Amino acid sequence: MTFLAPEILWGLGAVAAPIAIHLLNKFRVKVVQWGATRFLIDILQKNKRRLEMEDILLLLLRCLFIALLALAFARPVVNPDGAGAVGGGLAQVVILLDQSASMGQSNGVETRLDQAKVAANKLLDELAPGSLAALFLVTDHVNEVIARPTANLALVRRALSVTEPSYRTSDFLPAIRSALDTLRPFSGGRKEIVILTDSQAGAWGQLDAMKPLLAQAGDVRLRFVPLGAQGEDNLAITSLKGENGIPAAGQLFGCLVEVHNYGAAPATGVRVTLSLNDDPPADESVIERIEPGQSRVVSLNIRFSQAGFQTLCATIPPDRFPADNQRALAVQVIDQMRATIVEGTPSASKFDRDGFFLANALAPVPVARRADYYLKVDAVPVSWLETSDLSRQDMIFLSNVGQLGAGASKKLQKYVSEGGALFVFPGSNVKPADYNNNPVIKELLPATLEPLCDLSKKDEWATWQARAHTHPVTALWNDPKNTGLGTVRVNRFFPLKPLASKNEAEVLHAVVNYSDGTPAVMERTYGKGRVVLFSSGATTKWTNLPIHPSFVPLIKRLTAYALKHEGDETLALAPGAVFQHKVAGDLVGREFSVMRPESKGKLRPAGKVEPLNREAVVRYFDTETAGPYRLYISGEERPVAAFAVQMDPRESDLRAIPPERLAAVTAPGRETDANAQAKQPGGIRREFWTMLLWCAAIGGCLEMLLAHKFSRAR
Repeated sequence: MTFLAPEILWGLGAVAAPIAIHLLNKFRVKVVQWGATRFLIDILQKNKRRLEMEDILLLLLRCLFIALLALAFARPVVNPDGAGAVGGGLAQVVILLDQSASMGQSNGVETRLDQAKVAANKLLDELAPGSLAALFLVTDHVNEVIARPTANLALVRRALSVTEPSYRTSDFLPAIRSALDTLRPFSGGRKEIVILTDSQAGAWGQLDAMKPLLAQAGDVRLRFVPLGAQGEDNLAITSLKGENGIPAAGQLFGCLVEVHNYGAAPATGVRVTLSLNDDPPADESVIERIEPGQSRVVSLNIRFSQAGFQTLCATIPPDRFPADNQRALAVQVIDQMRATIVEGTPSASKFDRDGFFLANALAPVPVARRADYYLKVDAVPVSWLETSDLSRQDMIFLSNVGQLGAGASKKLQKYVSEGGALFVFPGSNVKPADYNNNPVIKELLPATLEPLCDLSKKDEWATWQARAHTHPVTALWNDPKNTGLGTVRVNRFFPLKPLASKNEAEVLHAVVNYSDGTPAVMERTYGKGRVVLFSSGATTKWTNLPIHPSFVPLIKRLTAYALKHEGDETLALAPGAVFQHKVAGDLVGREFSVMRPESKGKLRPAGKVEPLNREAVVRYFDTETAGPYRLYISGEERPVAAFAVQMDPRESDLRAIPPERLAAVTAPGRETDANAQAKQPGGIRREFWTMLLWCAAIGGCLEMLLAHKFSRAR
């Protein structure tokens, strides 16, 4: 015999109540010595024994009444899954409902999540009366909507009805672990985990870890309810990023939009648009053809009219999976920046200066327009390092600067550690010992300088690597359509010997290599800033790089990359992540509102600016929806912050895991498809709760009759 509600057995403890009352209700009498009482002793002893027997009988009946009620509500049953059980017998079921973004895929009539709701309600209809059900929503975390199995199935249905697809990925290992923990305390009836999912392959990356968990839970049956077709077609925007340029007011900003074809047929005539904030599209391009399983990248441009936080949105035509038809990007547009080129050799001729080509690459506009250009470039002598405040500079270039004094070295170190960007181009004034024997500079640079390699005497050249670039700055030149870096030639350079990384936060990278695999340009993070070291100079005396077609885009991409230091990554969030951004201290206590992706131009109250660690911050938590967000201080027209929530591009791959792989996580005898039926054990299922209730009722009536009779007899 087992109990369908064993937790009610705690009610047996209530049997102690009538016993306690009996013990506390003893008659207390006062003994009075009276000579005549000795003749009544025999009669009193006889009445005392009768009264004690009556009290014990009533006590037993009362205890039995309470015990029978507790046992009845605990629902004792023999062979709970045997013949005669409605819907396969009493069950404890945990429903794991896939709520990942892919469940928003539609077949033209209903989404996969709609299909899951229908299947879940059908499952609830088939459960026997008294069965228990719990509901977990599964993404990359487990949302235990109904954490403990309940007999109130209407509550489960209501929770199902309000469930919508998320923008998250999914992982079923934590969900299965939580479901097993939930079912472990239950006994009696069958225990079952029902998984309603589109079987997207990405959700089952931890299959091997699931096997031992399920093997240990031999009394739990696992059943899958697959939804949707296998590997449905889908066209998705999988990436939107800046083209490693600096977003500046009044300047064109390039964006790279990647579109992937997850379908089985080529996609043709795909229109891609780019819009700013809530404005109509500002640029567009048409991808003529995307082969199945392939991606195409298009470059779109936008011009910012003002500085501050802005959001961009790339869009493709709608299809049956709308979640990945657009992708957002948030940027902080700057008004002006300052760059200083420290030249190692004074020169009367501007064309002969060490920083001539650098200055023109940094501000590639006519002289007449440089006053309006966002980047202000100055050329200064080496002595400037000793006397100036470096913190006012956004980037500093050392071109052919030889030995540096201790003061200048420490100032450069402090400048970079606090977030500055430093670029070093050696030249004829530089000797390896100038940098290698300077402990501050040696610690700052990503490599030491080896002795000069002079190929000009042999009329030979070293060339840069043409393709297979791994650094994000130079990855652009892997595309054969772009002029390759393999035509960059160098006849004098200092071979770079990379230093060993001290920790994971200060990683050293080769931006580009020579054709023999040795580094030509290296970079590293140092504190909050970055340092870029070239092996050759910034003039045409040693290399053709300054007059190469790729020089201007290379410098543009390098400077944008080097200026992306601490905090920039917070403008791109995964669904559900908390956004936090520092603002001006005088804003503490001010209310702010948010423009959400679905707001349609309307602001929603979002909170107040908070003090945190002696700083003022805005924090926003409701980031489950993918798209652009802009935060506004009450009464202000420009956003004080912006960010973009981006869905994991892997969620756009709707291919399902093969059924045979799912079968590998089930123990023999467990169900692996939606149509499998539980095998009924032999014998007849018997429940005894009604009989116990009748016995309790009879016992209660008998107790009342006897109590009435005994009270009269007293």
